[in-house]
Amino acid sequence: MSQPPQAQQRIDELEMRIAFLEDTIDGLNDQVSTLSQEFLLAKQAMQLMHRKLEQLQQNPSAGEAMADEPPPPHY
Repeated sequence: MSQPPQAQQRIDELEMRIAFLEDTIDGLNDQVSTLSQEFLLAKQAMQLMHRKLEQLQQNPSAGEAMADEPPPPHY
């Protein structure tokens, strides 16, 4: 039993749309994965800075010792 030409055309259009949507989902998945990795790195950096800030608050003289250093030559 053969399908009417309109039905076959509609099936072809739906298959193309599905292929496009699958490609879009794959691209978005890649972007989410990349952003997730970047977020994790940023979170780790923030945690490190937080620990260093806590250390400076507990021992303010350590921060003063760093401030006494001369500035680098490019300043």
